[in-house]
Amino acid sequence: MRVVHVAAEALPFVKVGGLADVLGSLPQALALEGVEAAVLLPRYRAIEPPLEPLGEVAYRFAGAAQKARVWGAEAGGVTYRFLEVDPDWAEPYTPPEAERYLRFALAAAAWLEGERYDLLHAHDWHAAFAVRLARRPTVFTIHNLAFQGELEPAEFERLAGAAPDAELLHEGRVNLMKGALLAADRVTTVSPRYAREIQTPEYGMGLDGVLRSVAGKLSGILNGLDTAYWNPATDRFLPQKYDARHLERKRRNRATLLATLRLDPGLPAVGAVTRLTWQKGFDLVLEALPQVLDLGVNFVLLGTGEAELEAGFAAMARRYPRRVAFIGAFDEARAHRIYGGADFFLMPSRYEPCGLAQMIAMRYGTPPIARATGGLADTVEDGVTGVLFEEASPRGVLEGVRRMLELDPEPLARAGMARDFSWGPRARAYRELYEETLP
Repeated sequence: MRVVHVAAEALPFVKVGGLADVLGSLPQALALEGVEAAVLLPRYRAIEPPLEPLGEVAYRFAGAAQKARVWGAEAGGVTYRFLEVDPDWAEPYTPPEAERYLRFALAAAAWLEGERYDLLHAHDWHAAFAVRLARRPTVFTIHNLAFQGELEPAEFERLAGAAPDAELLHEGRVNLMKGALLAADRVTTVSPRYAREIQTPEYGMGLDGVLRSVAGKLSGILNGLDTAYWNPATDRFLPQKYDARHLERKRRNRATLLATLRLDPGLPAVGAVTRLTWQKGFDLVLEALPQVLDLGVNFVLLGTGEAELEAGFAAMARRYPRRVAFIGAFDEARAHRIYGGADFFLMPSRYEPCGLAQMIAMRYGTPPIARATGGLADTVEDGVTGVLFEEASPRGVLEGVRRMLELDPEPLARAGMARDFSWGPRARAYRELYEETLP
């Protein structure tokens, strides 16, 4: 079986968010299940050579004949192909975003016409229009429903060369996500609970009715971790490597983290590595933080995002210099040291399709304090591997931290480290889904 994945980003070539991690790991895990997988991406300027030139593919866009240069590479035993549809396209998700990804999808459909493959697996709205044009069975995966790929109908007609039909229209605009939901043979999202949640008005982002209409072909498969990379026993960024048999060695990482950040060494540390956006719920943490600190903890946050939140946490660090540390820039080494040095890990998301950070934290013996939503609720077992709280509010955050402090953390840490978050079981689930999808 040969599957082509179409997406906006993938490691090791280009990464903005968690989608890149999935497309960097899933194809390799599928290969171990006997599924030959290739990955098709846009060629951004940020993707550095060497790439092998493989000719051109002809397609139509904006009423004219176009040609996209095709580039190739191999990594980890997986074939990667890149379509250069816009030589000025520097990196993912830059404007005009909808126009660029529609163009990529049109070129992708043309390229696929000349390829030997059994099934197309498209990821998020950036690849959605390729689902409608595919001549093979299709699987469409929602990684984050909040982003749907919308255009004005007249603009879509100008670019695609045809007026949008009813399946593409949603509330007066073209919605590429909706079109793929209706056209795909199977629809997945990245956790079973999120698959249920998005069929409700609270989480459906305006598409809950559409999702309920396709419930019979909708399912959730959790993402996995690259457990070779995320491994406290071999992690090169940690001052002290450790495993579940030598959990006491983690104390050195904690001491180093607190000393480096000049925080109170006598108090436990609540850590977080995140994007600072409304979805992630750290505005709730900012409001609750003085009361959280009154419980007797330090707080360590590494994250970037909304300017107001960055400024708010920077102010908290100045106000509580021995209790709060804010690192407002991405720092891979420090992220690892938070996972491997904090006592607890905070994830207060308003919604979370899957989430990887809570799995990393558990693998590193750092019990999560997480809101009971989406993939967080599917991976964190309340009172066993971490603590879940229901209410998306400052009070919910406070109560989550309070509950964690009432528990013995060592059994939670050991239970979390014993869980299997690898891609193996997830790849088997996808292989079975593919087999069900093929005629």
